[in-house]
Amino acid sequence: MMRHLFWLAVALAAAMTAHAAFTLFVPGWLFAREVARMASANGTNTFFILPPEDQAQLFPGLPRQGVTGICLFDVSAANVTFSADLPDGFWVATIYTDKAEAIYSVNHRQSGSNIFNVSLSLAPDLIESLVMATDKERPEIDSGWTVMSPEPRGLAVVWYPITEAGLRAGAAEAVGRSRCGPEKSARPQ
Repeated sequence: MMRHLFWLAVALAAAMTAHAAFTLFVPGWLFAREVARMASANGTNTFFILPPEDQAQLFPGLPRQGVTGICLFDVSAANVTFSADLPDGFWVATIYTDKAEAIYSVNHRQSGSNIFNVSLSLAPDLIESLVMATDKERPEIDSGWTVMSPEPRGLAVVWYPITEAGLRAGAAEAVGRSRCGPEKSARPQ
């Protein structure tokens, strides 16, 4: 009887471990795989409007009616600037790592403007963080809309809801005015 209880406990612990591993790691892996697929089709450091089918696959929680614009960024060689030029009305901009970790989010009310720039860069490692903490005179520190990603690749996403499917083309054109590209100078090493 005790032997059966032991094996039952082992089986239960193994099932809980497998479930936790699946829930914690598989969604990020699937997201990264989808981002890599989109990067091969559209390139990096460019802004494009996501087709509704891809939106449903990448962001199943978003309502189907809406326009999603994406900047697939790669900050491994240089910082990237995401220049949003969004229409009036409700919108949400979120920046994710390629592992589906949201690292920054802002909406139309929080931003105060429909036109803004976000400088995307690679987060410093521990040593760089310590040096930056003691160097308060550097102008690039705390310079406003700067997002430091813990991963070199990620995506900046803009979602703009629409009320009717017939409005999608006009909304896509308006959201499509946004841009994404490398900054002029490479990040210092």
